[in-house]
Amino acid sequence: MKKRSIVVVGILLAVAMAWTAFAQPQGGGGFGRMREAQQNALAALQEQIGKLKAMMEQGMQAMQGRNFQDMTDEERTKMREEMTKRREEQATIMASMQQQLDTLKGGRQLMTEHQAAMTPLKDLLASAQAEKATATAAKIEKLIADRQKQFEDKITAMGYTMEQLERMGQRRGQQ
Repeated sequence: MKKRSIVVVGILLAVAMAWTAFAQPQGGGGFGRMREAQQNALAALQEQIGKLKAMMEQGMQAMQGRNFQDMTDEERTKMREEMTKRREEQATIMASMQQQLDTLKGGRQLMTEHQAAMTPLKDLLASAQAEKATATAAKIEKLIADRQKQFEDKITAMGYTMEQLERMGQRRGQQ
């Protein structure tokens, strides 16, 4: 009898778990999408780290046992071209990794960091305007506009809109 009840309880647990898994809406709403995006970002980061390690090892093997001064001009030129190509690939990988890190942080955290970075610039702008330093104020305004555009481009690349982030910020302020 105990064996049957254990089997029945096991089956009921399995059915309950399956039911809850299927009952959840796809994407899971905002939190589910965020969690999925973060998991994808972690997987992409691991892949990029693997590529970066492989590139570094490849570069070390290429230079191993070779002295730059003992090379012919053609060999040096070829080595420089290879190193330049490797640096460009590394820069691309690092940019991708930064994008994945931004995804891990999430829109709300990025918004908070952006606002914290903009506060000193806005204070500086107010000071320049109070002193009637119009040329300085114009340069600061351009700097603020450029940083705002970069932030908006980053947010758009992550799949957010500025309105969504502002709503998140308003909800956070209400809590």
